[in-house]
Amino acid sequence: MSLPEKFKDSLPFANVLREKLLLGLLQKPLVSVRTNPFKPVDIFKSDENVPWSNNGKYLKERPEFVSDPMFHSGAYYPQEASSMFLGQILNSIDLSQKIVLDLCAAPGGKSTLINSFLPKDALLIANEVIKFRSWILKENMDKWGSSNVVVTNNDPSDFEQFLGFFDVVVVDAPCSGEGMFRKDKNAINEWSERNVKLCCTRQKRILADIIPSITNGGVLIYSTCTFNNKENRDNLKWLQENYEVENLEFEYPLGEGIVELIEGDLKGFQFLPGVTKGEGFFISAMLVYGGREKLKVPKRIRKLRLDSWEGSSDEFLNNENKNYIIDETIHNFPEQFESILKSIIWDLNPIKIGCKIGQNIKGKIKYSHELAFSHELKKDAFELIEVSYEDAIRFLQKKVLSEVPNIKSWGLIAFQNQPLGWVKKVGGRLNNYYPKEFRIRKELK
Repeated sequence: MSLPEKFKDSLPFANVLREKLLLGLLQKPLVSVRTNPFKPVDIFKSDENVPWSNNGKYLKERPEFVSDPMFHSGAYYPQEASSMFLGQILNSIDLSQKIVLDLCAAPGGKSTLINSFLPKDALLIANEVIKFRSWILKENMDKWGSSNVVVTNNDPSDFEQFLGFFDVVVVDAPCSGEGMFRKDKNAINEWSERNVKLCCTRQKRILADIIPSITNGGVLIYSTCTFNNKENRDNLKWLQENYEVENLEFEYPLGEGIVELIEGDLKGFQFLPGVTKGEGFFISAMLVYGGREKLKVPKRIRKLRLDSWEGSSDEFLNNENKNYIIDETIHNFPEQFESILKSIIWDLNPIKIGCKIGQNIKGKIKYSHELAFSHELKKDAFELIEVSYEDAIRFLQKKVLSEVPNIKSWGLIAFQNQPLGWVKKVGGRLNNYYPKEFRIRKELK
């Protein structure tokens, strides 16, 4: 690996750390996953634990995730180990009844992690500004299986109208990507001093846009996958110069090579390949003061109807949520957040609202794909069809199963008791309802 000399010169670490980092960038990247606590499974038991994550595991080698039905079921998420450190911060915060915003959320690693820490009476809004990436985010949040989630496709500035609304805001800012050099060789080719400066400007704009939306005494978590001071420590300095912020103290495991950085009254935590067991990552958490009480400034870019569904989901969902009809589809969503739901559907661009149950067609429900993944689903309410690995792959490829199961109508295909999606028997034929856009296109051996 050939690293730009100007990148080497920009590294802000003492000689020993600097040399360890440069050697670490030449090593093979580690592979790690985080299991879904809502879908406990007996996989990865023998693998090494990530010290700062209860559900994180280091794998001995990188598997072909696309060929694993458990990956498609949402039983785990492949996530870089360093970024799992966010869980240490969340573990120190009382998240009950809180509203959390993950502002730059795609593809979903941090959003699925955040959701793992949220009690049922809390709400996560996961946002991504780039449209095609927001649909990847939605797919991953669907698989994670929670109903206290909204996914939006908005610019950070669109949240300025939500003054003091969010109790916790996570900004995993777009950055120059230095921490991904050994995983993504394109990141090296795209690196330049000019790009670092552009990222710094963008990061400050994003922070300035979103800070008014944080409630007084709320938490801001800022992170990047970089090493340089401009995108990390200098931004902490800028925050202290322009806002009333205070360091958030929390415990974390010592002796793991995590470098603690002090910038004024704030702390940052740096992960360095060759020093810590993970890729390059920087994160800081702070309390923000001077925010408004919760206040919504009317904007109204659209007016969708929000009606209650007269039917009941008690037969097949194990929660106390309310069921709403939005744009002719039924959504299961926590009733206590109904007022913010109205603001979301009128003033933002939501692409996922709670758990979509499906459509009511002539008194019968056509179940949605995301309902199959809900960890609150009562599996015994449906005909669960446990299939072999070969048939699980055939189902995920949207192919015909090796044999037609003996079911009356709707059935739920499952592998090792984890649902993968719907089928419906019509006469002697079995219709595969796995979405065309998600099917495995690759021929697997």
